[in-house]
Amino acid sequence: MGAQVAYLSLSRGEGGQNLIGPRARPRARHHPLEELLAARRIDGARQFFTRAYDFGYSKTLDEALRFWPRDSVLRDVLEVVRRFRPQIIVSVFSGTPRDGHGQHQVAGLVARQAFEVLRDSSWGPVKLYRSLYFDTASATLRLDAGVLDPVAGRSYHQIAMAGRSQHRSQDEGQLEQPGPRIGRLAFVEWRDAARGAKDGAGLFAGVDTLFPGKARYAGLDRFGARAAQPDAA
Repeated sequence: MGAQVAYLSLSRGEGGQNLIGPRARPRARHHPLEELLAARRIDGARQFFTRAYDFGYSKTLDEALRFWPRDSVLRDVLEVVRRFRPQIIVSVFSGTPRDGHGQHQVAGLVARQAFEVLRDSSWGPVKLYRSLYFDTASATLRLDAGVLDPVAGRSYHQIAMAGRSQHRSQDEGQLEQPGPRIGRLAFVEWRDAARGAKDGAGLFAGVDTLFPGKARYAGLDRFGARAAQPDAA
C-alpha cells in the first residue's frame, strides 16, 4: 500500500524468559531485542521502544502497573507517536483480561489512551484499529495478506511469518505457507467522533494519503496548489 510502518514494543523483552534453558540465562535478556530487530530487517518497519522494563510474566493489569507507572509508560508512547506521527494506529491488544499477559493489557490500554490524548491535536492519528486473533467474527476490515509482493516474490503473510520466526528464543517459528490468507482488524474509533462508528470503505478511507498531515509542514498547501497547475515546475 506504500505506507511507512512502525512497530512499538513497550519493553525489550529483557526479562530473560526463553525456551533455551537456564544455561543461556545471563545472556537471554539480549535475545528478544535482537530478534525484534531481525524481524524488522525482514518486514521493513521501523522499531521503537519505551523505557518499560520486562520484569517477567504478570497475570493482571493491576499487577503490571505496580512495576510500570501508567503515566511514565503513556508519556513514552506519546513521545514515539509524536515522533513518527502515524495517521493510523493499530493496537495489537485490547487492554482487557482477554489479552492474557498483564504487560499486554497495559499495551492495549496505553494505545487507546495515547489516541485519546492526541485527539485535539492538528496532526494526530485519524483512526484507531485493533488486531483480531480470536474474536474474528467482529472484524470490520479484512485484508488479503496472501497477495504476492512483486519485489520479494513472497506473499505478505509469508514475509510476516519469516519475521515472526526470528523470535527463536520464544519458539515462534512459523511455516511460510503460500495461498490465501486474511488479516482481520476491528475499527475502534475516529479522531473526529462526528464521523460515526464505521471506518469507511477501507483502511485508508478518510485519511489524506496524498499529503499526510497537511498541518505538519508550513507551506504544504501552497505546494499542493502549485503542483496542481499544468505549468508547475
